[in-house]
Amino acid sequence: MNVQTERLADHTARLTVEVEAERLDKAKREAARKIARQVNIPGFRKGKAPYHILVNYVGESAILEDALDVLGNEVYKDVLDQSDLKPYGPGALEDFKPEPQPTFHFVVPLQPTADLGDYRAIRADYEAPQVEDAEVDDALHALQERHALIEESHKPVAAGDRVTVKLVGQFLDDAHHHDDDEEDDEADAAEEVDEAEEGDEEEKIFVNQDEMVFMLTEEREPAPGFGQALEGAQVGETREFEITYPHDHEKYQQLAARHVKFVATVNKIETVTLPALNDEFAARATEDEEKPLTLLELRMRIRDDLQKAAEERANNQYADQVFEKIVEGAAVSYPEIMVNDQINHMLQRVDSDLRQRGLTLEDYIKVTGRSLDDMRKDYRDNAVEDIKRILVMRELVNAEKIEVPEERLEEEVSKILSQFGEQADMFRQMYQRPDMRDNLRNDLTNRLLMERIGQIGKGEAGEIVSIESNEPSSTSDEATDKGE
Repeated sequence: MNVQTERLADHTARLTVEVEAERLDKAKREAARKIARQVNIPGFRKGKAPYHILVNYVGESAILEDALDVLGNEVYKDVLDQSDLKPYGPGALEDFKPEPQPTFHFVVPLQPTADLGDYRAIRADYEAPQVEDAEVDDALHALQERHALIEESHKPVAAGDRVTVKLVGQFLDDAHHHDDDEEDDEADAAEEVDEAEEGDEEEKIFVNQDEMVFMLTEEREPAPGFGQALEGAQVGETREFEITYPHDHEKYQQLAARHVKFVATVNKIETVTLPALNDEFAARATEDEEKPLTLLELRMRIRDDLQKAAEERANNQYADQVFEKIVEGAAVSYPEIMVNDQINHMLQRVDSDLRQRGLTLEDYIKVTGRSLDDMRKDYRDNAVEDIKRILVMRELVNAEKIEVPEERLEEEVSKILSQFGEQADMFRQMYQRPDMRDNLRNDLTNRLLMERIGQIGKGEAGEIVSIESNEPSSTSDEATDKGE
């Protein structure tokens, strides 16, 4: 058996395999015997017709086709066992030529690869977040509201009241603005179905709730001018008013710059009396703790908590930024079949999301008037980007020797179970299941990897250390920086 391997540009390999003519003849005769047992040939019992008679009866091509089904699989398996190829999925018989030497041409999709390049040389500016006094004041004010004296009022709505309303909100403008950072394809698809089913009406309902509670303060009202529009209303009274949201995507997200109409019916009016900000309030707010806090101590702890949360957000955003740079600098190769698999996976998620809303992917296609091929084309770019990120992340885990030892996994399980108090033992069994432990291990691996990526961007990652051997590898930021 003579084998030639040709690497193709689309991350596949073509295997050209010459086999002995005797091996093909043997396969054809075995195929002929099987066919003979399945057909009735006049003058012969089933399975007893000579080869040349069977050829005249069913044709040489039918015998050859059955022979190639068996022989092709045998040859393909033998070739793969002898080669150094790492297939991503099943290969395909591209061509077969019986003359002058029986020759098979197989195309094999190869396992994807990611070359990270000099990723440890990547740097990005990092700015540590600082919590402002106003943020601490807002947090204290929110704590005041949770400990406020709430009393039902029979007076008209006034600024500062808490109101419960039946609320209907409708878009009055034509264009539907999407947030630039929107990446939730499943939600987008479901939303498009909803909008298509609503028709071409200019007014589209985006909220319709019987019981919604709002604090009518400038910081808490759902839209600028909302509280002012309700001032003076009595319980049972309905107000209709229009509002144009400011062009502030960070604060209002998908409602930014939209022109809307609200129909609000007042169900309840309550006055809110905030407690004074003093040591007594701080002690009452922390009375369940071992030692109640003073107002200064409470303020310091709130600042510390806000600082930790701000640093966590900043570190996550920074790691994402560095990771994107690593992805941009990586050389990633993959077969087309992998893209198709990823698109299939994405469409399955879309279908699952739609089914939760009483729809299906087939409904979506009918309602929107688009074909499945159209959808596959729409999702292709996202699928490619997902594949790049997945492959780079996988390679980074290997390159950085990110591992989660069993004791670290147990620590995380204990941390999770501590949140359930007396019910912890009931949930402990759940975290002994292999699938739950695998999911948790994957989450921890990704978390550790993103921490390492942040360190790389700052030049603080140090040497790569294998957890098993506890020995540093030759790669280090110090060596990288010297080479810059």
